[in-house]
Amino acid sequence: MKKVVLFCLLCGPLAALAQRQDSPAMDTIGATALYALDPTLTGAGVDLAQVETAPSPLQFEVNPGSPGQPAQLFTWRSTAGAAGNFPNLVGSESGHSDVVAENLYGEFTGIAPGLRHVNNYETNYFYPNIIEAMAGSVCQVFNQSFEFGAHNAQQDREYDDYIARYDTIVVSGVGDGGPILSPSDCYNGIGVAAQGGGSSTGPTTDGRCKPDITAPAAETSFSTPLVSGAAALLIQEGRRLKINATAAVDARTIKALLLNGAVKPSGWTATATAPLDPNTGAGVLNVFNSYQEMVGGRFAPAPERLSGPGHYPLAGAMPINASRGWDLRGITNSGTYAGTSHYVIASNTSGALIATLVWNKGYGQNAINNISLYAYDSSGNLLGSSISTVDNVQHIYLPGLAAGTYEIEVVKAPGRDGTPGVVTASDIYAVAWDFGR
Repeated sequence: MKKVVLFCLLCGPLAALAQRQDSPAMDTIGATALYALDPTLTGAGVDLAQVETAPSPLQFEVNPGSPGQPAQLFTWRSTAGAAGNFPNLVGSESGHSDVVAENLYGEFTGIAPGLRHVNNYETNYFYPNIIEAMAGSVCQVFNQSFEFGAHNAQQDREYDDYIARYDTIVVSGVGDGGPILSPSDCYNGIGVAAQGGGSSTGPTTDGRCKPDITAPAAETSFSTPLVSGAAALLIQEGRRLKINATAAVDARTIKALLLNGAVKPSGWTATATAPLDPNTGAGVLNVFNSYQEMVGGRFAPAPERLSGPGHYPLAGAMPINASRGWDLRGITNSGTYAGTSHYVIASNTSGALIATLVWNKGYGQNAINNISLYAYDSSGNLLGSSISTVDNVQHIYLPGLAAGTYEIEVVKAPGRDGTPGVVTASDIYAVAWDFGR
């Protein structure tokens, strides 16, 4: 069994909801507003893996008393075996793990206190036996408040393959300074920075945008569980959507909604070819915004009209009368024609247009498809674009727009399989938008 070098990123009842609402961090990330709207959103029914490195042999375990949860919520797994009780012989308590747990699912302090089950893994067991072995897990979300000791392309590739194969949401802290290291710099995961603390900054060693998003904490160990918990809340809500439930809880959809709901902090900046800020990604987590976009509805694009090898905004298409929404959809190009999807949206309020596009680096692939994002006004004038050729996230933020009709266009580059930008002719993307926020 392979041993890996690891570093820690730092070496409910209504009464409980009321206390959690008093937390400044919960206010900042929109959790207070979401609990007030729907107190039943607690992450119920979601299984989560909390992966922890051990600074000393097998010191990785959450003490159930710290987050105020019953012992039956947990299974502890390490190289010494598995246990369903605490204390046990497969590990010992970790203060780091306890604080992560308090932020994630603490009865009075956590964003998602209603999780169905927590698999608390020691990383030297988890990485070789789950990720490297491509072994399926019952957990929908992996929280990883650790980093490997260096950037490792092979480890990142294994995480990308795992996410692509099992549709798992993997949330990792980017580190508390210096370069962004594995596994937070993999394509398909969500890399989290810390607002108000020290964080590693992008771009990655190969020039991609990371982090993806930011949450408030002094260290990324403790901002990461806020994003993982927000993902659990969205999964719980997404499962309620019946006909669209499978699409709503897809890892690409959840990632697009989390990034699109983020609030831009002071100094946030991005460009068409570097769509996320190198310090804060898409901005500061706001799960209330993401929730509103999810319940805004899933909408299909307007019918395509082929008009040549280029891509063009649609004229006269029936708009979607919803200022917030999302979609998960396949897209296919030909050797000559780009694959395009057009979302024509109408809003009677002014404000910012925010749109996020996410797709996966495919299983076993060494490159990503080239998929871009454009925004037009009702006259077909280009307002903004996100056209990075190295990222599998595109993001557009256009503040100060008047009420009216706008178009979001998703474009997959034309070409044959194996040509630059076309790994495969078909792919699946998630897109989320919000206008007037």
